[in-house]
Amino acid sequence: MGYCLAVFRIGTYIVVFGVFVFVGVCGHVLFFMSPQRLLKWISFFAQWWARVTCMVLNIQFHIEGDLCAKPGSLIVANHVGSPDIFILGACFKGFFVSKAEIADWPFFSWLARLGMTIFTDRSKRHQVKAIIKDIGERLNADHSVILFPEAQATDGTDVVPFKSAVFESAVLTKRPVLPVVIRYHDGHKPTIAHYGDSFIRHLFTLLKAPRLKATVMILPEISAELNRQALAEKSYRAIRVKVVDTSKTQIGY
Repeated sequence: MGYCLAVFRIGTYIVVFGVFVFVGVCGHVLFFMSPQRLLKWISFFAQWWARVTCMVLNIQFHIEGDLCAKPGSLIVANHVGSPDIFILGACFKGFFVSKAEIADWPFFSWLARLGMTIFTDRSKRHQVKAIIKDIGERLNADHSVILFPEAQATDGTDVVPFKSAVFESAVLTKRPVLPVVIRYHDGHKPTIAHYGDSFIRHLFTLLKAPRLKATVMILPEISAELNRQALAEKSYRAIRVKVVDTSKTQIGY
């Protein structure tokens, strides 16, 4: 049954992939002379791509908190696996910051590039200023930017300390940081949403799963009137408290 579902979803997603690649290309052609209009076009259809992906994979999520993020917010969340991207993309209109390796993945890289994802290679320190500048330009244009400051996926039971460099963009632009917590409810430990040690195995596990439930907790925004280290630490503590408390509740503490 699981393999049949996976095959059906792959077939469906090939169609979805083709449609959104076409839409992305059209946007770049139509608005290549108008960066602001292009950003609006891409952010609108990127949110619909995420929503359709959640439908295809039957990812159901419940939202706690105020979903109305201010335009130009820096949205930060804990990171468990690829469903995080689909869920956050469905919730918020904005652009992702992603690790550079995705730019080399077949098919996924096309959507990421058409979606104007900001790629970061943390092994190259000279790129940090350019990344901060790119994020700042999106924030100043009233486009939210979504990122995972842990810079790695975890099993969802805890949060590792945040990398602070990207928070400099919020400090420089005086834009708020919006902390978000994602929790999965599938009875697996770790959850099937977790990357694990193989992306291909992780992907097929998702494709075979009949349903994946999650809760998205939107926490109070944090003012950017701090230095980047303090801002990263405050965001980290806000998210970690919710993740750890929820983990304890689920295992009966």
